[in-house]
Amino acid sequence: MPWENFELVVGLKVNSQIQISSNTLEAIRITINGVLQRKLGRQNYRLRVRPKPFQKYRENRMLAFAGADRVQSGMRNSFGRSTGVCARVRAGQIVVDVGTYIRNLPLIRDRLRVASMKIASSCQIVILKYKTPELLKQSGLPLYDDKRRKEIPIYELELAEA
Repeated sequence: MPWENFELVVGLKVNSQIQISSNTLEAIRITINGVLQRKLGRQNYRLRVRPKPFQKYRENRMLAFAGADRVQSGMRNSFGRSTGVCARVRAGQIVVDVGTYIRNLPLIRDRLRVASMKIASSCQIVILKYKTPELLKQSGLPLYDDKRRKEIPIYELELAEA
């Protein structure tokens, strides 16, 4: 279903610059998608995980047994082995967005809150798109411009519509 058919598009915004591993992104997807599919059905929402994990991260594993200090070279070759991939996320970037109807908003807010606990940074739930201003006011969430990465105050919105 296209994004335009939904009344609201709600997003999860990261407040600081971090790296999110591919495992974390998958955990976020499962946290949101599993419950929404069961309670709302596939036709009543649309989910998108935005960042793509391309960045390799490395780990210099240390041995942990008696006499390990004589075996290891320490930080001499500290590059380590590639352990996985992660996505670099800038401050104010949207990690997940969900298209929905206003009646489903409490459930989606709860799932986004649970998903935000899996991220190592503080997060905020914001509105990205809406159909009518009444829906924006009913939601009680801040409006956010994800292209410019800044919040849009309500008074600026009312001036633009008048």
